[in-house]
Amino acid sequence: MAQDLTTLDSYGWDALRNALNQRVVLVNERLIPSRRNRVWIVETDVRPVILKRSLSRRAENEFGALLRARERGLDVPFPLHRSGDYMVLEYVPGERCDSLINHLFSAEAAEKLGSWFARFHREFCDDDSQFIMADAELTNFQLYDGRIVGMDLEDSCHGEPMEDLGQLISSILGSEPVFTPIKFDLCMRLLECYESESGMEAVESSRPFVSKHLRTAAATRPLFRKTLLEAARSLECGWPRLA
Repeated sequence: MAQDLTTLDSYGWDALRNALNQRVVLVNERLIPSRRNRVWIVETDVRPVILKRSLSRRAENEFGALLRARERGLDVPFPLHRSGDYMVLEYVPGERCDSLINHLFSAEAAEKLGSWFARFHREFCDDDSQFIMADAELTNFQLYDGRIVGMDLEDSCHGEPMEDLGQLISSILGSEPVFTPIKFDLCMRLLECYESESGMEAVESSRPFVSKHLRTAAATRPLFRKTLLEAARSLECGWPRLA
């Protein structure tokens, strides 16, 4: 019989008890969307938490990255406990950045995303070795109490910072409504804030990486394949001129 990956098993319960250091009473649990893992918002009589089962087998990498990020003052969920492939993380309420950008066209969210990545890349640079998020999808961020919180560091690794920015801009432009002038304007705001806080040029340096990630997205989105590829080719020549 196939294993049911949508419900909490005994290992998940053990992780919760160890994280909260006591017996817990489950008030409510809700499975939330995740591309590769199983993630629950778990409400207990103690506090709400996030319980994540890493099906990608990268729990150790993510837990360590979250600890380092918190030590360096970055806005990420506090990692409470890890047992094997299970992690218990601080629950952070807030508004999802994909909704803020795609539906409300929030300039605040775009600018603060640029600031978050400037801090992330600055704090995770040691002895000329640069660490990147490597999963900079818009759905992995939310705005809480005026701060951007990065929610997923399982793929974090050494790499080129422009990869993060290219993936994030591609995620913004390629989300519906796709490639609208206001979306390009938000991306420029994001990149300019990154430049201002990091001291690194990003508007032109990130452009080839945006094109690259649009081509990658085209391979998995057949309905938008032609549109994504045309945009990728156009960006290889330059950013569009906005009135």
